[in-house]
Amino acid sequence: MSRRNKSKSKQQKPRGSGKSRTPLSGHTRIGNELLPPFAKLPQMKPSSWMDERLPEMLWAALIRTSVSRDLALGQFRRFLDFIFEHPKKDLLSDVTLTGISKLDESLREELIAFLISRSDSASALATLRLFDSLPARETWDKLLPSVEPDPRLLMAATGAHLWHQSQEATDCRWMRIMAYFLTGRLHVPKETADGWCGYPNEGDQRSVRPSIRAMEISFQCPDRQWSQNFWREAWHNTPCMELVPTKKVVDPQTTVTRQRIYEVFDHLKKHWLATHSSTAIDAKHDAVFGMAFYVMRVLEELMSIGVGTSVLGRIGLRTILEVHISLHFLLGKDDEALWKKWRTFGAGQAKLNALRFDDVLEPPKYIDVDNIERIAGEDIWEEFLTINIGSWSGLDLRRLSE
Repeated sequence: MSRRNKSKSKQQKPRGSGKSRTPLSGHTRIGNELLPPFAKLPQMKPSSWMDERLPEMLWAALIRTSVSRDLALGQFRRFLDFIFEHPKKDLLSDVTLTGISKLDESLREELIAFLISRSDSASALATLRLFDSLPARETWDKLLPSVEPDPRLLMAATGAHLWHQSQEATDCRWMRIMAYFLTGRLHVPKETADGWCGYPNEGDQRSVRPSIRAMEISFQCPDRQWSQNFWREAWHNTPCMELVPTKKVVDPQTTVTRQRIYEVFDHLKKHWLATHSSTAIDAKHDAVFGMAFYVMRVLEELMSIGVGTSVLGRIGLRTILEVHISLHFLLGKDDEALWKKWRTFGAGQAKLNALRFDDVLEPPKYIDVDNIERIAGEDIWEEFLTINIGSWSGLDLRRLSE
């Protein structure tokens, strides 16, 4: 192979992760921050499928999870036919739970009655009774069958639809935009309309699915009260499936000091559960407990034999000191914007490492890149996330301690 061909092959080499996202070279450095292209768009207001719009389409998610995909899409099509043929279809464009609750009572009852006309759908939607703040709760209570709500179905439905680009979420988002389209509230080119009407069996789904998601995100939820209530009530009214790590078997002769660490750790975990009120973002709560759990883990490792006289022991103590100073500084200021800044800085560091593994470095075997990417995109799509390559607070440790 000639040198020229080698050079050409090197240029065409795909990116390490194989993922389509803005590389580090595509970020603009302004001071200590690396800004992705989307973060520079003026007056851009991100919208979250998971936090805001998924709860509004919970009824569709429950149906989609309770039966096979083909059967669920068939029920969605029946419902869309019902809307399209209804003499008052111009009032039925918004099929979110809040949108349904705003209909006149008779029309609302007619629509819900159609949704639960199949026994499998009725049983699935009975799960909505878990929520006291469900929009139009009285109408759903009146029409739903007398069966026990199924928290496991709720967990399965929510989990399957969390990722906004999942097949399950795309199916529900398709249901929502088709209601706008069939009622005349939405107009699109014929090619786009044909792809939507034939979904998911006709057209190039590599372009049809993205067009569905891009259109659905444009219909935001003006009333976010239900979305906020959903996540709060889901936290309080349904069981939490805890990931319990396997406990290490320790020599009884070395457990005297470690035992106290485990006891404190358990108390800390219980206190976290007692003070947690929602699965929504709580920057202060997450930061305080995150730092506390982190320090407990460092302290546990410091109790290993021989670490007390090692270089790693000094680094561990320095780490605990830095966390203590940062936490004391945050608590002293107690500024919501500063708590969010701390959280965003951590997400930005996760994004920075993920992007490095894309093009520059090969990730070590002990690093889970998928987990790093989830941390980076937990609060906001990474294309909007600015990377701060300086100090999170703009101050060095000495200034923070002072």
